[in-house]
Amino acid sequence: MQNNLKPEVIKDADILLIVTVPFFTKMPHIGVAYLSSFLRQQGLQAEVYDLSLKLFNNSPQDLKRFWRVDCVNSFFQEQIAENILKHFSREIDEFVKGVLATKTRVIGFSVNLISIYVANKIAERIKRKDPRRLIIFGGPGTYFKHPRELVMPSFADIYVIGEGEATLLNILRSYYSNSAISTSPGILLAKDLGKVQPVPSEGIRDLDQVPFPDFSGFRLGEYSQDFDYKPLPLLLSRGCIRRCTYCIDHIMWPRYRYRSPAHIMEEISYHMLKNNTKAFEFIDLICNGSLEQLSGISDLIIASGLKFNWVSYAIIRKDMPPSLFTKLKQAGCHTLIYGVESGSDRILGKMGKAFTSREAAEVLRHSHQSGICTSINIIVGFPGETEEDFNQTVDFVLENKDHINEVTNISGFTLFPAADVGVYKEKYGVTWDENTDPMLFTDANGLDREARNRRVAKMVEIVSGLKLSQAIVNKPVLNPQVKQ
Repeated sequence: MQNNLKPEVIKDADILLIVTVPFFTKMPHIGVAYLSSFLRQQGLQAEVYDLSLKLFNNSPQDLKRFWRVDCVNSFFQEQIAENILKHFSREIDEFVKGVLATKTRVIGFSVNLISIYVANKIAERIKRKDPRRLIIFGGPGTYFKHPRELVMPSFADIYVIGEGEATLLNILRSYYSNSAISTSPGILLAKDLGKVQPVPSEGIRDLDQVPFPDFSGFRLGEYSQDFDYKPLPLLLSRGCIRRCTYCIDHIMWPRYRYRSPAHIMEEISYHMLKNNTKAFEFIDLICNGSLEQLSGISDLIIASGLKFNWVSYAIIRKDMPPSLFTKLKQAGCHTLIYGVESGSDRILGKMGKAFTSREAAEVLRHSHQSGICTSINIIVGFPGETEEDFNQTVDFVLENKDHINEVTNISGFTLFPAADVGVYKEKYGVTWDENTDPMLFTDANGLDREARNRRVAKMVEIVSGLKLSQAIVNKPVLNPQVKQ
């Protein structure tokens, strides 16, 4: 295997921020980019290293499967990490050598539910060589108790819980002034794992005061290396105005906040001029939480004369007029992905969706007729879903096929213990032994994992028969370390 992990590429800094493997390689990591830009604005030297990108681009084709989103259908999360550690042990050792060759005292890992395992092994190699280095874990992989405590013993010193900008700044200021760091809002010391329930950081209220990421330190030309499509990620907002009962994202982003159109336009103009960007992916949970903001940024894009395409997730909103969809198309909107999830009004109600199937159909029609590529996600097997409910979802797809370009995800319902459905199991008729994998739950109708997967397969067959483009099918494997 080719090895391009040369130690000298890692520079001295106040903190090294690492994008841990696996993380997708289509675009740079916007969370790490926000952190580095914020810390630099505060006078700190922050370097970034995308280890996930480096390993992916130096991998043989057969190993690249571990970066695919649907890899969880073949391997449990920890097994994916173990395979990466096994196949890239030498490259990771070279990377650790490069880190230790610097004078950088603080090393931060951005982790998800898979990469936290890899980060912990890298942290172990660093700590065994130099225990004085301060190691920080942050990102979605640290927010909830269960994934944090699955990875033991921990070789991190500190976990950042929640939004990281202000918390990380406080940690660095304390560290470099030799002040004590203790478990407090946004901070969990590793020694307190399993003993203290941390309080997440308070999110920054005025997002216009946060410098937008300029992606300095990222090798932008190496993303989507084999493709002409090279978008940059962009955030219009943080949080969501909805509270779907199965979702954990709104728990991690409890307040909805959005940037001003002028601030967003400044960022778009910067990237198009400085980074020669021709496409963006708005990676908000929803781009249409504020219709006033969305209309405002569309007006500015149209007035600027700048030409680029963008895609985003959106929610079904019955108060979105057809004229707004026309404006979005004029402003470069290429694709909107809607979390429709079900065609049954009864199940939509149980999911906490604020729309009916009829209203969803109307939005899809307006979206598609404006010339926007219209995509939907589907979840089957939500607790309490009957065969009739499932058939109503099938009927919804069939009846609206002319207004749907792609079914982006077809998923069997996943039970997240921290979501409303997981916390209030009796309310939703969920039966689950907490010593087993959450995928093994059954509902009040006796619908189990096998039955849910059969409904997934049937939906896949229907979507394929309609020749709708279909991206991802989600049927995650079980955790082999817990009883079945």
